[in-house]
Amino acid sequence: MKHPSDLDPGQIKFHQSCRPPITPGTYTVKVNQKVTQLGDFDGEPFEFSVAGPRFSLSPSDVYSVYPPNEKAGDFASTLPHVVFSRRTLPWERSVTGEKDDSSPWMALLVFSAADFPTGSKFPDIVTRPVGELINPDKGESVSPKLKLQDDESPLDLCTTVDIPWDVFQANAPRYTDLEFLAHVREVNTGAKETSSFLADGWFSVVLANRFPQPQVGKEPPGGCENRAYLVSLEGLKEYLPNSTQNPAKKPVRLAVLSSWSFRCSEAFTFISSMRDLNVARIEMPWKGGPPKGSPDAKESVRAAYQRGYTALNHSTRLGEKAVSWYRGPLVPLYLARQTSYTFRLVADAALRYDPLQGMMDVTYAGAFQLGRLLALQDRQFAVSLYAYRTRVRRHVNGLLSKNRLGKVLGVASGLEPERNMMRAYLSKPPGALARRWSEATEYGFEPAQIKSDTEPKPGEEDTDLAVPENVRQWLGRLMLLYRVPFNYLIPDERMLPKDSIRFFYLDPGWLKCLLEGACSVGRASSRDELVDMELRDNFLKYAIEESRKVRTQESLDAGSAQDRLDAGSTQKSFDDGWTKLTGFLLRSPAVEGWQGLEMRAWETWKKEWDDEAADETTKEKNEVAKKENELKPLRIDRLAPDMMLCIFDGKLNHIEIKQPPEGMHFGASADKNGYQSSLRSLVKSPGEQISPAVWVQVKLRGSTANRVMDVATFAGVLQEKLKKDTGGKPLTSAGLGVEMVLSPGRVVFDVNYNKSGQGRPK
Repeated sequence: MKHPSDLDPGQIKFHQSCRPPITPGTYTVKVNQKVTQLGDFDGEPFEFSVAGPRFSLSPSDVYSVYPPNEKAGDFASTLPHVVFSRRTLPWERSVTGEKDDSSPWMALLVFSAADFPTGSKFPDIVTRPVGELINPDKGESVSPKLKLQDDESPLDLCTTVDIPWDVFQANAPRYTDLEFLAHVREVNTGAKETSSFLADGWFSVVLANRFPQPQVGKEPPGGCENRAYLVSLEGLKEYLPNSTQNPAKKPVRLAVLSSWSFRCSEAFTFISSMRDLNVARIEMPWKGGPPKGSPDAKESVRAAYQRGYTALNHSTRLGEKAVSWYRGPLVPLYLARQTSYTFRLVADAALRYDPLQGMMDVTYAGAFQLGRLLALQDRQFAVSLYAYRTRVRRHVNGLLSKNRLGKVLGVASGLEPERNMMRAYLSKPPGALARRWSEATEYGFEPAQIKSDTEPKPGEEDTDLAVPENVRQWLGRLMLLYRVPFNYLIPDERMLPKDSIRFFYLDPGWLKCLLEGACSVGRASSRDELVDMELRDNFLKYAIEESRKVRTQESLDAGSAQDRLDAGSTQKSFDDGWTKLTGFLLRSPAVEGWQGLEMRAWETWKKEWDDEAADETTKEKNEVAKKENELKPLRIDRLAPDMMLCIFDGKLNHIEIKQPPEGMHFGASADKNGYQSSLRSLVKSPGEQISPAVWVQVKLRGSTANRVMDVATFAGVLQEKLKKDTGGKPLTSAGLGVEMVLSPGRVVFDVNYNKSGQGRPK
């Protein structure tokens, strides 16, 4: 099964636009019927309205922004942009409101404090009724010429900003620029975090027409603040730059759809953020211990830290205070799955005591109790599990009664149908006496006998005894640590400091206790122990199988998962190395700054796969080999704004973290004359730089210091320069995007589980 775009992870395709089938507005439908022998019949006109964003956007519409919000970095040579999760959004309206107007209705404006008369203060963003946007009091500002639709009211609230006339004229895009400042990107989302993985892979982008204000020297401290305003230009065509209107230089009132700020300095880029990561296994750092501690005690603590343990305060059930060892499911060493596990009736049965240290190990007891609490918290799961237990308990009771009856009648197997047992009894020689009912016991057979009776026969399925699908799926998600509180995963912040990446194995014993605790819900009698003894391994099996389907199942629910991942070809059997589930935790500003980071991992990696000097045929073969050997991601999720958890099905030894192609930013190289960009092929070798390199000066509007692109003129220059490559075809917004896009940052790590790993940024 392939992704619907047929793109490989990391690839990107640019499209000029994606206009909706029908735009917001009021429509009338009238149907006339003509019957040959009866004449014409005129139907009643039917009027309906199509609504769409106009004065505000839902936060979910904005997929990501660049530069990242509230970040400082080397952004002065890049063009800010905003990425939308809906591919049609920039074209759902137009500046003029005319149906044949293909220009986007929104624009991204970039300002610094130096642009405004005060020199140090940005204009305020004010929440006001829509009526005050389109009809300002006393004509205090220029406003868009709009007519409200039936579903809109002058009392609806929107956010607005008043931009001085001269500032707006100097920095806003011209009408002829707008068609080049929005395009669509198509990508493969298979290697992204869950929220991005569920997207269909199509994103629309609106690009600014101005480079940010750079920091001059070290002033101001922390970088020069810039603000980006995504605004609606609907109804404002006659006030755009180069228009004939000059309404006494009144401020222009704009509807603000989104806004954010950033600072230009040299402090933060994707590559520098990755390069500065502290790379290690997940464990408590050892600082040498107290100066007066005994060497044996220090060595004991150090060894425990290296195994992933940390010491926590422990209040016992008797109210006593103690310090006990605890280790979460993420461990720095490989732990093999046991072939059998001791049945535990309660969490305390999993407590372990070390008489040499005089300390308790509460690891597995904590996992058992947590699983039970999580199961009780989810009412649907608890009810489904209890109902399933009741059905199995009823079936087992029936088997036990039949077994007892068989012993009374002197029949060897009590699992035969009753009539067969009676026929066997009657066929015995006279004088063969049955045992008394009170002397017959119920527990005279092995659990395997129950299993042979409860398992579906070939070609049959006993749906009444099948584990409910929602129970299986819930256990599969629990297997991947969904719902598990963060402090159970990382019990001490020192195990995951800021700007760090930590590699781990998953502890199968911890996961087993977690699942066993969850499955302990619904026990009603001592006889349930017999049910648990038979079913506990099946619960573990189901959890393992379902965990490998979680991301595929989520995308199925989202509507297009069958084209997302080839789950069938990568599915493993129950015992096929499931205990080598590995992964990493990443804590970095890059997680917050770049939505949709791509994570790929391999157990086996060959150096020649990374040879950028290879010819195209070799590169294609290397990419095929990389895809065939790539580990399947089971979970890629953001636990906090700056924290990512990744779990892979296998032992990862080589990982690649890459900037999202849908969020790749645009820019040019700064020089003394402004900015310049190198040409890329659009037709013959799409995306490849033309050789020998051809550099084109970016056309600016006004002075170089103002940093505003003359987009339409620059597009014309590029079109002329690319004639040999394109055959003279017109340059579109997609072509401009390819020409100005900057290559995404990529970082790889070779993992060493015996010591701190080493990252190799590229």
